[in-house]
Amino acid sequence: MLAIFRQPARQRAALALLLSAWALLSGPAYCVEHGLTPEQLGRLLKVVDQRGSRTTIPHAVASVLQLQPSQHTPDIKQVAYVDEEGGRHGFAPLHDGSGFFMFRSGASFGQIVYLVDPDLHLVRAARSLLKNGPLLALPDAEARRELDDELRQWSKLLSPNGAVVRPKPGPAADQGKPDQRKPDQSKP
Repeated sequence: MLAIFRQPARQRAALALLLSAWALLSGPAYCVEHGLTPEQLGRLLKVVDQRGSRTTIPHAVASVLQLQPSQHTPDIKQVAYVDEEGGRHGFAPLHDGSGFFMFRSGASFGQIVYLVDPDLHLVRAARSLLKNGPLLALPDAEARRELDDELRQWSKLLSPNGAVVRPKPGPAADQGKPDQRKPDQSKP
């Protein structure tokens, strides 16, 4: 480090310019590999296909995410789970194959909804601070951080050592197996 300060001013300026360009072109540090492995995504899509439930995306959510009717109407097939803190997480492929709809909701933070492309990269995201409050578009940097966290949660759930989908609390969970007669029909 001391050797840098002994260099002529022109060399230090060139080095500073080079380091600045590298920092700008390399992108934010939180964009380090995230998401689901192809195997995990395959497992998740299989669960959606076999055990997913039908739900309708509310008009306000579809509007803020700029979803086209061909992507989500009349309804989509989703899978959802509840985490240890009581937060609900959902995942659904869009009809036209253009990506996925994801959400996270909880009593203490409202809900966050995501539109992601087929490679699980963020397209759009929005948040409401209250359970049924208005949705506001999230800035890209904040939305990417939130999506990275959401994908980490799904990745942990889909790890080879864990269950793909946890049974829902209730009488069926008390018996140790999910109740196949009552699919989850709740909305995000």
